[in-house]
Amino acid sequence: MKALILAEWERLFKRKLTWIVLAMAPAGLLVAASYLQKQNGQLSPDLPEYTFTGNFAVLGLSEMLFTVFNALLLVFITLMITEEYRTGQLRMVMIRARSLGELVTAKVLVILGFLFLFFIIYFLSSYLIGFFFFDNQANYAVFYHNELFSFKEGLIYNLEFYGLSYITTVAIGAVLVFIAVVSKTTTAAIGGGVGFLLFSFSYPYMLKVFSGFIDQVTFAKFFFTSIPMIQHEGITTMIAEKPQFVLWNLGVMGFYILFFSMLTFLTLRKKETFL
Repeated sequence: MKALILAEWERLFKRKLTWIVLAMAPAGLLVAASYLQKQNGQLSPDLPEYTFTGNFAVLGLSEMLFTVFNALLLVFITLMITEEYRTGQLRMVMIRARSLGELVTAKVLVILGFLFLFFIIYFLSSYLIGFFFFDNQANYAVFYHNELFSFKEGLIYNLEFYGLSYITTVAIGAVLVFIAVVSKTTTAAIGGGVGFLLFSFSYPYMLKVFSGFIDQVTFAKFFFTSIPMIQHEGITTMIAEKPQFVLWNLGVMGFYILFFSMLTFLTLRKKETFL
């Protein structure tokens, strides 16, 4: 299995798209920095939305996480699983006494490893770019915290934010892998993944129609059954001064990971029976 994972890792970095995506981390942050600089001109420095070196890591990620990151994850999963299976590349590897389940598991581990690497590069780049674009304020405001944060406290906060962000992408990835495995074409995999993401974006806001009929806590729990909404709003509430919905959000993410991983396992087992 170790040799298979190493082989998949090498194949991944032979793709030009892989290097383009890695280069997109600092490039995307430069675009975000330019936008946030302009936004600073309209904000008071005592607001948590005001960007400093210390909070740029979070502010530069928050808007990208539930859009760009999810889109990149969808593309990689589709290319590495659906396309290779339908074009026969996986079947060629299976001739060498490798099961479909082993191959998909190796690919998923490689994707998660690459995603982790991308998060690290994004995090380090955010501090490097933040030093050039923004003031290194000694203390600054953070969402849902009354006390100002020092640079060191902000670093710990940012690491917590990135850690939870990574878990949300793993949960999204579990769904997208299942869609990739059951899809008969690359187009279907992309379409199914986009459909899932759009549905996850939209239904929480549709639920607001019923917000007047239920209490706020119950509504928030329904709202945070959507992983993109956890990415967009839930992470900051989980690491607030008074954390909220921590167990609920972690439970939702855990459910997505376990449930869709099991569905993928059963689907692969069935496919192997008919190969």
